[in-house]
Amino acid sequence: MRGNITRRGKSSWRLKFDVGTGTERKIAYVTVRGTRRQAEAELAKRLNEYAEGRYVPPTVETVESYARHWIADIAPNSRATITIERYQTLLRAHIIPGLGAIELQKLDGTCIDRFYASRREMGLASLTLHHIHSLLGQILTSAVKAKKLVRSPLSDIQTKPKAKRRDKIEVLNEAELTALLDHLREHWLYIPVLLAASTGMRRGEVLGLRWHDVDLSRGTLEVTQAVEMVCGKLNVKPPKTARSARTIRLPGSLIPELEHHRKEQLEQRLKLGLGGRPELVCTSPLGSIMDPNYVSDAFVKEAAVAGLKPITFHGLRHTHITLLLKSGVPVHVVSARAGHAKPSITLDTYCHLLGGEDNDAARHADAILQRVLK
Repeated sequence: MRGNITRRGKSSWRLKFDVGTGTERKIAYVTVRGTRRQAEAELAKRLNEYAEGRYVPPTVETVESYARHWIADIAPNSRATITIERYQTLLRAHIIPGLGAIELQKLDGTCIDRFYASRREMGLASLTLHHIHSLLGQILTSAVKAKKLVRSPLSDIQTKPKAKRRDKIEVLNEAELTALLDHLREHWLYIPVLLAASTGMRRGEVLGLRWHDVDLSRGTLEVTQAVEMVCGKLNVKPPKTARSARTIRLPGSLIPELEHHRKEQLEQRLKLGLGGRPELVCTSPLGSIMDPNYVSDAFVKEAAVAGLKPITFHGLRHTHITLLLKSGVPVHVVSARAGHAKPSITLDTYCHLLGGEDNDAARHADAILQRVLK
């Protein structure tokens, strides 16, 4: 493969080289500035990239243009709808205003470092900046695969955002959980709260639970779907991950509570003239699917009325997992029950909540040592 250099100006050169394959001949033209020796080095670099299959045709496509293509045509194939909505928010609010006008092939580590610095000056939370960095990485990796970039400029940044440890996870102790359930006994929130606190299910999983997923005779339930709010519309989707689709053994005390709830549901439907059997375990008073955000807001208010510290509905899941770990249930068992992708996630998230376990470990070690020394 050959190429040549033609002077365009005092310090401007046009590179011409063949990038065709087989019988189809294609000529690439690139204008560079500098000395002839620099132009010759650039031509040699381009020819070498092409020979090694790394050549990327010049393009004036911008970061915004490719990002919009990625979010519309590529991301939906492997990301959940609610994840796409979060990505779109980050693109609109940060990436497009900050980097969108830059030509994709002119984006470099310095530009990205400057962009991150501007967001920090705006007071952006470290976790949000970390999410922006992750999203930008996905977009640029895609651009490399699409032969828009030779390599991702993220490898050249010097200020990689790191997410600070999340705020303290709030959980309830047994006395607080008792007070909460006593307060909600006749409230429509009682069953959703009881399910979350006694199974560790996520909010969407609780609201998506169907009666035919529950086997009260065997004392199990199947997590097969979840409810989410996306762009103002309620959506039913598969579980979050493969491990999230799971079977959960019900605590014995939960079974009569669910039996009583099902009976009350049927009676309520008869009063309302709805007829038939309810599909979902947790529904609104009128028997319809519930908005997860409405449930969360109502829970926060009722928890405050009950005199509890500030806690979210998701805190019930944290409470269930923490109480099990504190009771000595093996972490791999708790992880499977919670639907975590792997036990290490359970450990990383909850290990700082487990106080006093090291004292127990020391006592066990001392007992072993005493026997060995004797």
